[in-house]
Amino acid sequence: MPILEQLPSPVHKDHVSSSFGETWRLPLLCLLLVIAIVYNTFFAFNAPLPDTNENPLLVAELISYLPYLLACVLILSTRAPEGRKRWLELGIILLGAVVLRAQLLGIQPNLSHDSWRYLWDARVTLHGFSPYTYPPGHPLLLHLRNVLYENSRFRNVPTIYPPGAQGFYLLSYLLAPDNLPFLKALFSLCEVISTGLLALLLQRKGCDPARCLIYGWCPVAIVEVALQGHVDALMVMFIMLTLVCAQGTWRGARVVTGLCLALATLTKLYPILLLVVVWRGRRDWWLLITCLLTIVLSYIPYLILGHGQIFGFFASYASEVGSMNGGPLALFMYRLSKQTGWPLQVTYAVDLLLVCSVSLWIWIRRLQERISMEASVLILFCVIFLISSHVFPWYTTVLLPPVALMVGSPWTRASGWSGRALACIGLWYFVCASIVSYFFGTSLNWNLYYTYVYGVTGVFLLLALLLGARNWRIERRSRQRIKYQSLS
Repeated sequence: MPILEQLPSPVHKDHVSSSFGETWRLPLLCLLLVIAIVYNTFFAFNAPLPDTNENPLLVAELISYLPYLLACVLILSTRAPEGRKRWLELGIILLGAVVLRAQLLGIQPNLSHDSWRYLWDARVTLHGFSPYTYPPGHPLLLHLRNVLYENSRFRNVPTIYPPGAQGFYLLSYLLAPDNLPFLKALFSLCEVISTGLLALLLQRKGCDPARCLIYGWCPVAIVEVALQGHVDALMVMFIMLTLVCAQGTWRGARVVTGLCLALATLTKLYPILLLVVVWRGRRDWWLLITCLLTIVLSYIPYLILGHGQIFGFFASYASEVGSMNGGPLALFMYRLSKQTGWPLQVTYAVDLLLVCSVSLWIWIRRLQERISMEASVLILFCVIFLISSHVFPWYTTVLLPPVALMVGSPWTRASGWSGRALACIGLWYFVCASIVSYFFGTSLNWNLYYTYVYGVTGVFLLLALLLGARNWRIERRSRQRIKYQSLS
């Protein structure tokens, strides 16, 4: 997959003139932030009540993309300032990430009730019951019912969230019992930290650190965390910490990397695949031991509390097939199985083979230092979304940091069209467009969603693949020509 290989340092001549950037970039960025804050203020005062028609909320979220996209275009098309101006600009971006989230914390979730379930799990655990064993509707938990139970959904199934997420729910509940805005504030803090870590990785890479607003100001990330309160913000933070520590050379960096990777895995299980990205092989046993030991030790308390039950509803949730918001490959395999009559085990085998093959390929390329860390992360997570039985908008926000690290100009005079940039733009579009899935539900034709979200993304990725293959052939011929010339 040459389209997602190591991204070279940005070339300044491809940007708008430095005089424009030095004069207008910061004022325009501030203006766009003010517009976004004013709009958020209007939105916060006119947000629909919970369990009412969510379409006005979705339309409002779509409109909020306008200042966000303009700010991204401004940052990507102008040269980064130097010295104190750079730090001032970065401070404004981080301040914007804080304010845009703080404005939505007091609004009750309308699109999803998952965050209420988080606090319910903590309440159950603190009273000596395992959320992996007892669903909210269980008679033994009758005396615990309160506002958390009333607002929770899926009351007939136990929890699916791993121990790392449960620990964060417990922390929030101990600090502020039954307080949903406080939990959302903690998640929002995780997002702001992730934005800062992204700026650090961009700085190390020699890119403009202001590109961190691709994640920090993204309406999907803001609404799905600050308003809806989804735990994915915690996972993204630990993934970013893993990538930062993996590049560290200080003593103990490998142990801390393994710990951060374990905590990301204990929030949502699939980040364990990042082992192939950060593990260096035989010389890196401390990272592997720390990661696996942390995961095992975290499950022991729930193993005891739940009398051996530690996965709850997760296995059933992950094996659901035929859901309308499934990944492209999951949908294709389901429809194919309906036509051919083959058992679901064939689908699972295909998924496992794909994940293992891509992971092995990435590990080999990483050991050879022929693929960047961010490209590896992006490829792995794309594979996960391909085979997932559900792809909700808040799931997709994990793609934004690697996209910000890799995206560049799709076309330059020097090299023409860039397959890597087209791939990143396509995935960026996928994240932003995923919110339209809320409009469909059970009434609209989901084929429209597949066309405008999966289809458009697939076109970008196909073009990127074709360009990458063409560039690879050109480079190969160039190397062969140089080789023949040296022999002659």
